Amino acid sequence: MIKRKNLMMNSGLLIGLVGIVFYDPLGLLFKGAGLMVLGIGLICLFFGYRQMNEAEIINKAVESFEKNRRRLW
Repeated sequence: MIKRKNLMMNSGLLIGLVGIVFYDPLGLLFKGAGLMVLGIGLICLFFGYRQMNEAEIINKAVESFEKNRRRLW
Protein backbone atom coordinates (compact mmCIF):
# COMPACT_ATOMS: atom_id res chain seq x y z
CA MET A 1 0.00 0.00 0.00
CA ILE A 2 2.79 2.43 0.90
CA LYS A 3 4.69 1.75 -2.32
CA ARG A 4 1.56 2.49 -4.35
CA LYS A 5 0.99 5.73 -2.42
CA ASN A 6 4.58 6.83 -3.03
CA LEU A 7 4.30 5.97 -6.72
CA MET A 8 1.08 7.97 -7.03
CA MET A 9 2.50 11.02 -5.24
CA ASN A 10 5.80 10.95 -7.14
CA SER A 11 4.09 10.56 -10.50
CA GLY A 12 1.71 13.41 -9.58
CA LEU A 13 4.67 15.62 -8.72
CA LEU A 14 6.42 14.73 -11.99
CA ILE A 15 3.29 15.34 -14.06
CA GLY A 16 2.75 18.66 -12.28
CA LEU A 17 6.29 19.77 -13.06
CA VAL A 18 5.86 18.82 -16.71
CA GLY A 19 2.68 20.91 -16.71
CA ILE A 20 4.61 23.90 -15.37
CA VAL A 21 7.22 23.47 -18.09
CA PHE A 22 4.52 23.33 -20.79
CA TYR A 23 2.63 26.30 -19.37
CA ASP A 24 5.37 28.84 -18.82
CA PRO A 25 7.83 29.21 -21.72
CA LEU A 26 6.11 27.67 -24.73
CA GLY A 27 3.56 30.37 -25.38
CA LEU A 28 -0.13 30.50 -26.09
CA LEU A 29 -0.42 27.14 -27.83
CA PHE A 30 0.69 25.11 -24.81
CA LYS A 31 -0.90 27.17 -22.02
CA GLY A 32 -4.13 25.19 -22.10
CA ALA A 33 -2.28 21.87 -22.33
CA GLY A 34 0.06 22.94 -19.55
CA LEU A 35 -2.84 23.82 -17.27
CA MET A 36 -4.52 20.48 -17.98
CA VAL A 37 -1.33 18.54 -17.27
CA LEU A 38 -0.73 20.57 -14.11
CA GLY A 39 -4.28 19.83 -12.98
CA ILE A 40 -3.83 16.11 -13.59
CA GLY A 41 -0.61 16.20 -11.57
CA LEU A 42 -2.34 17.93 -8.67
CA ILE A 43 -5.16 15.38 -8.77
CA CYS A 44 -2.61 12.54 -8.61
CA LEU A 45 -0.94 14.20 -5.63
CA PHE A 46 -4.28 14.58 -3.86
CA PHE A 47 -5.33 10.97 -4.37
CA GLY A 48 -1.88 9.68 -3.42
CA TYR A 49 -2.08 11.60 -0.15
CA ARG A 50 -5.67 10.56 0.50
CA GLN A 51 -4.89 6.89 -0.04
CA MET A 52 -2.70 6.83 3.07
CA ASN A 53 -5.36 8.53 5.16
CA GLU A 54 -7.96 5.94 4.20
CA ALA A 55 -5.63 3.13 5.30
CA GLU A 56 -5.11 4.81 8.65
CA ILE A 57 -8.87 5.20 9.10
CA ILE A 58 -9.43 1.52 8.35
CA ASN A 59 -6.68 0.50 10.79
CA LYS A 60 -8.24 2.63 13.53
CA ALA A 61 -11.67 1.12 12.86
CA VAL A 62 -10.27 -2.42 13.08
CA GLU A 63 -8.41 -1.61 16.31
CA SER A 64 -11.53 -0.14 17.91
CA PHE A 65 -13.56 -3.17 16.81
CA GLU A 66 -11.01 -5.51 18.37
CA LYS A 67 -10.95 -3.44 21.57
CA ASN A 68 -14.77 -3.56 21.83
CA ARG A 69 -14.77 -7.26 21.12
CA ARG A 70 -12.30 -7.90 23.96
CA ARG A 71 -14.57 -5.99 26.36
CA LEU A 72 -17.50 -8.25 25.53
CA TRP A 73 -15.55 -11.45 26.26
